[in-house]
Amino acid sequence: MTISRATEDISLVVCYKGDTRLKTLGNAAKKISSAIQLLAAKDVAHILAHAEETRLDCIVLEHDGKALPMAAYKQLRARGSCATTPILVATKAANVAPLLEQATQTALSDIYMTTDSPPAVLAAALTLVRIKNGEAALRTSNDFLASVAQERSKALQESEERYRFLFNVCGDGVMALELVSGEPRLLDVNDVACKWLGYSREELFHIPLRQLTTLDRVNIVRGRLESILQHNELFFETVLRARDGAKIPLEIMTRSFTLEENRHVVVALGRRVDPPALQRKSASLEDEYRFLATQTGQMIYDCNLQSGHLIWGGAVAQTSGFTPQQLVQVGWEGWQERIAPSDRPRVQKQLAEALRMVGKYQLEYRINHKSGELRYVEDNGVALPDPSGKAYRLLGAVKDITARIRSEEERRRLDDELQHSQRLESLGMLAGGIAHDFNNILAGIIGLTDLALREVPTSSLAHDDLVEALQAANRAKELVKQILAFSRQSRQERNPIYLHIIARETIKLMRASLPPMIEIIDNVDANSGAVMANAAQLYQVITNFCTNAAQAMTGQTGKLEIRVRNVEVDEAMVQQHPALRQGPYVELAVQDSGHGMAPSVLARVFDPFYTTKGPGEGTGMGLAVVHGIITDHEGAVWAESKLGVGATFYAYLPRIAGVVVEDFFDSDTLQRGHERILFVDDDEAVLRFAESALPRQGFEITICRSGEEGLKTFRDNPHLFDLVITDQIMPKMSGEELADAIHAQTPDIPIILFTGFSEELPWERLHEVGINEVVLKPIIVKDLVDAIRRAIDGITQ
Repeated sequence: MTISRATEDISLVVCYKGDTRLKTLGNAAKKISSAIQLLAAKDVAHILAHAEETRLDCIVLEHDGKALPMAAYKQLRARGSCATTPILVATKAANVAPLLEQATQTALSDIYMTTDSPPAVLAAALTLVRIKNGEAALRTSNDFLASVAQERSKALQESEERYRFLFNVCGDGVMALELVSGEPRLLDVNDVACKWLGYSREELFHIPLRQLTTLDRVNIVRGRLESILQHNELFFETVLRARDGAKIPLEIMTRSFTLEENRHVVVALGRRVDPPALQRKSASLEDEYRFLATQTGQMIYDCNLQSGHLIWGGAVAQTSGFTPQQLVQVGWEGWQERIAPSDRPRVQKQLAEALRMVGKYQLEYRINHKSGELRYVEDNGVALPDPSGKAYRLLGAVKDITARIRSEEERRRLDDELQHSQRLESLGMLAGGIAHDFNNILAGIIGLTDLALREVPTSSLAHDDLVEALQAANRAKELVKQILAFSRQSRQERNPIYLHIIARETIKLMRASLPPMIEIIDNVDANSGAVMANAAQLYQVITNFCTNAAQAMTGQTGKLEIRVRNVEVDEAMVQQHPALRQGPYVELAVQDSGHGMAPSVLARVFDPFYTTKGPGEGTGMGLAVVHGIITDHEGAVWAESKLGVGATFYAYLPRIAGVVVEDFFDSDTLQRGHERILFVDDDEAVLRFAESALPRQGFEITICRSGEEGLKTFRDNPHLFDLVITDQIMPKMSGEELADAIHAQTPDIPIILFTGFSEELPWERLHEVGINEVVLKPIIVKDLVDAIRRAIDGITQ
């Protein structure tokens, strides 16, 4: 037999004759749990003597197999402290059934029997203790629940008394109704309502609600109840009929409650209305409200949907530009026509929903102000029900929120600009890295093409092809400079250039990219003067003008004319375009035969982020960039357009004289040398260019493909080199670090930094690490040789 261990101390009082059996029982108890305490008692008198001072969880009596201990049982039950203590009789009899039957017959129903073996005695005793403790806990819970129920009952009774007191002393009539199958059934009514209606409470319980309604309102009771359930709370005016037929005008406030089993209870509170006093009060409140609406910039309206009659008040002229009388004349439909056409379907849909729900609405839309300006307004209103529960009247207030909307638009625009700026910054960092790699590629292309030109006869077709290739590579070089300028890593160089040359090259590109239905007209004067400008930026200006013109003729035939000519700016033109100064200019004009622009669009065409294209079709930055470039070149830019006629974009740049425009290819004789050069670069194209170009001019060259290799080569034989040329960005060791190490060992050796990444280093730092000159890739042979001679000969540029 397995006996679970007790979790709390248990006191068993054992009344055995002789110590041996008690000791055996004690040893068995220790094996089960140390929490079991055995208290030995000589007899019942001993137990009773210590009952008050000792906790008794169970009393174990010995049975000699003869008569039951009737006397001991009665003595124990007579003592209060032992009245509920379980009594266990341990018998030597093998069969306890006869003893149990005997106990039942002698009214010992709460005495328990077990064999006198220690395990059986302990198991039975522990079971009785658990039962006793469970009964005690159950009694405690029952007592607590009874106490709580009594308190709740008392509280409910007090609440009922307060409710009944308020219900009866209230100066307004109060009814509580339950809806049963859609029909109202009276649950309660106070004395005030009974007095008004002339019925007793008992009589009202048996009268249908429609009997209390005037004849003209009998058919709308059900609709009114449906509105109450739908809106939960509802305020309305009605008239009830008293017992004597008198009409009682009331203001009713209702509140519906949903109980269990989908029961609906409605509490209605009614207040009698004095018609003359109500009219006076309403007129006073209306005057105060109209004054308040005017002062807060709101115009209020009251519209009867059945008649279409509309009353306006408040800040009507301030918001709409019209007088109240003018808006009254056009009615509700006329007001709807003042709403912007693109907003009207949405507004009408939301109003229809508010009328269907007979509830509140809040709308934002645009209206056409009398001045022609579009104004943003906020319309807050409510639909009021007629006696049938359907909407018949609209009350609302309209407020001009144009300033708020424009402020929000400006904030969103600034947020967009910030995000765009952050994207440009990230793109700029990427562009710098791309430009470095691209410059390395161009260094090989330009350098090797330059070498090839010097080897090919000028009269050959190959020479012409190489010149074209070199021109294209130099345009790519200028584009890389643009990328570096975009990433804030390069200054924009300006040189004397002919605008007509750039225009002609752009026209070639446009002919290849534009659809054949667009005719390109070349009206470029090849004798026009030069301007001081950056070639790549002027490519960008002409390309943006042409792209914008082509987009204006999308899907249709048209003409795109490009003009370049000399002009003289006079005082009249300066007054028209203050950015100009009197004197010679070169005019660039791009004209299209597209759809043209409205004056409002033309006024903002150069604004950043302004575009008339759809989402994803344009950023609104193209013409803004053009404006920035021309303005930065001390020129002026503007546009002229008419709807349906087309547009012309103008850019004026100051014309310069007495200059010679540099050609792409310089065929002058190159300087020669005999010096020994350590050339360090990690790009094979650059190394190929150096190995081909420099030895042809008499230089001895040693190639290294990393900064670490270059440093080791120099340290092994520093006396073998007269000059070091190094790239800046290389794995593990940069050109600056290489120069610093070489300069520390041999301070007098000249060093050239030959780089495609123009991250600007302070000249103090360049001088500190021994760098005499910085040469930017890509470069032609002559420029590289000139830089070498300056570094070796100590010539300051």
